Amino acid sequence: MLRSREHLRRAIRALGHAPLVFNDIEELLPLREGLPRCAAVCLGLPHYPADLQAWVRAARNVVTSGVPMLFLTRENPLKAPGSLRCAEGDLVLAAPTCFADVHNGLQAFFTQHAIPCGSTGLAWGGYRFVPSRESVVFDDIEIHLRPLDFELALEFFHNTNRVLSRDWLRSMAAGVVPEAGGRWLDASVARLRTQLGLATFEGCEWQLSSIRYGGFKLSRTHGRKTAQPVAMPESMPQREPYSALSG
Repeated sequence: MLRSREHLRRAIRALGHAPLVFNDIEELLPLREGLPRCAAVCLGLPHYPADLQAWVRAARNVVTSGVPMLFLTRENPLKAPGSLRCAEGDLVLAAPTCFADVHNGLQAFFTQHAIPCGSTGLAWGGYRFVPSRESVVFDDIEIHLRPLDFELALEFFHNTNRVLSRDWLRSMAAGVVPEAGGRWLDASVARLRTQLGLATFEGCEWQLSSIRYGGFKLSRTHGRKTAQPVAMPESMPQREPYSALSG
């Protein structure tokens, strides 16, 4: 899925590695001879069981032996290891629904296999995102966000100076949206403006603006004053933590 693929691509970059993204296993086969050294492979399993072994076999054929593989499935992950003939170090997990689960799970997977992890890939200006706590650190203040707001904030910062349509934001936030309809998107944007200091008044360095008939746009003008973020009360309801990449 587009959302899962984007989350994985961004998480890999945030952990200090270069992602090689492909939509179909056929795209990877021509690279077999010139493929750079891979630290790990993450493979979204196909929906049809008949395609399963072909995908896994092809993926193993293009990387060196011993490269661990992380399999994501929409089915029950407990039933998959036998049919996949997993090697030692491979892992099968339910496909995650939000970036924090992807980042935390991938980091744990890398750590398990002694793959180096960076920690500077989720910072923009003075803002540093902490997926394990779904919070943003700014000016030495940690601002805890709701899961939905954290997801949307990352989407805006990853696409600074680009207009993001409402449809795109709904798609990328699917899985953590509280309801199908309503004005949850506008409410979330309003909270982000307040909590992260993304005011729209003139002179601010960071501005999260509404674009008529377009959607929303986070823009940055260097050298201007940054608005003061507002930390919400600690009593604000938070999602209960659960194991990374549990979906």
